[in-house]
Amino acid sequence: MSALVQNLLIVTCFVAVVVIALRIAQSVFGTGTKRAAATEVAAKLVAYPTGSSGVLRRRFVRALTGQHVVMPSGEKLAFSELTVRVAPEDLDRLHPDGDLERLGEDGAKLYLAHARREGWSAPADVTVVVEVDPGLRSGWVPPARGTARSAPAEPARLEDPDDHRAAIGWDVVTDPDATRLHAVPSPSPTPFPPAPSTGTTTFAPAVPHLADAAPTVDVGGALRLDHGGAVALVAGGSAVLGRLAESPVRFDEPEVSYRHATVRRHGAGWQVKDLGSTNGTTVDGESVGRETWSDLPGGAVLALAGVRLVVDCDTFGTVRIHGATAR
Repeated sequence: MSALVQNLLIVTCFVAVVVIALRIAQSVFGTGTKRAAATEVAAKLVAYPTGSSGVLRRRFVRALTGQHVVMPSGEKLAFSELTVRVAPEDLDRLHPDGDLERLGEDGAKLYLAHARREGWSAPADVTVVVEVDPGLRSGWVPPARGTARSAPAEPARLEDPDDHRAAIGWDVVTDPDATRLHAVPSPSPTPFPPAPSTGTTTFAPAVPHLADAAPTVDVGGALRLDHGGAVALVAGGSAVLGRLAESPVRFDEPEVSYRHATVRRHGAGWQVKDLGSTNGTTVDGESVGRETWSDLPGGAVLALAGVRLVVDCDTFGTVRIHGATAR
């Protein structure tokens, strides 16, 4: 009997501690219910950066070095172009200056060195593009996307052919006198000629089904979000909306989550995606998913947990494309 009473006292104390913790969380996050407070605490724990900077760098390297193509003959081909995504909070941890270009250059060197060790057919030059994705959880680096395979060619060479170090750390090349990657640049064909002297912008992506001899494309402008008369401007490529300090819109409503939704420029328009918020996101009454992006047209009403934002999108105009051919 005494053991039963003791267990009941332990359970009662545990429940009391949980209730007190949820009340404290309610006051901290300004939520109306304990369930909403628990959700905010869970979201904070999930968004908290996991692992040290060294662990994050190893994840970045694995996201790159795991990508290659195996031919039917068994030959392995390295990619010549790769894109890797990182969370905004992880950029400074990966590179002290937050320089995306330098981070991509370091990633390209590591990828070529790994391809050489594994005996893959690799190009003379590799391009790694690092993108900041506000929808990613901090500490997680998804596998890179290879956008172009190399043609079967001589593997990349290092100046020291006897250097077969298996471990690829972030500081493989740290000493100026240490072994360096030696790659001979090769000219890569471009699908379009350089821009003419008139200053007209040219675009590298191929444009299919060109019926016009001088086609044009829309150029997207800024995104305006009207929140009760206060207009916020999103001029960059993406932004996170919520009660975090970096949000372009200031939210005092407790029903809006800390990281509620994210918007991004897509072509000449804008899109929105929910970030796992407590009370959901809608566009003109239609629910916005957490896995897919939804269009955000001008004049639409974007609602974060019922908090309404009126959307206004600019289109600066059109740009003529020179030298494009249909294919």
